Amino acid sequence: MNDRLNEIMTTINGFYHYADETVHQFISLLKEAIDIINEIDAYPTSMLEDAKYHAITELSKELASRLNEKFFQAHLERRKNEFKISKMLVSVAIGNVLSNMRT
Repeated sequence: MNDRLNEIMTTINGFYHYADETVHQFISLLKEAIDIINEIDAYPTSMLEDAKYHAITELSKELASRLNEKFFQAHLERRKNEFKISKMLVSVAIGNVLSNMRT
């Protein structure tokens, strides 16, 4: 679980250039990450539980708000910028989960 989540984060961080195909892969990885994070056991009120909650919220928000159907209808420059922002937010959220799994 930890290894796959780390692989997902590494793959996302490796997306340097925008392409619609890359965004489709990114969306697929976000969905997989949400499933993995949901499966992680954490004590109630622990830092890991808090990181899980925030990560699932952030990743779900990205899928629903930023990377929805309208995303691909936007101008290319806007898609590039939105993708950069999304990558950063997602990477931080997954990174927080991973760092709290190690403590």
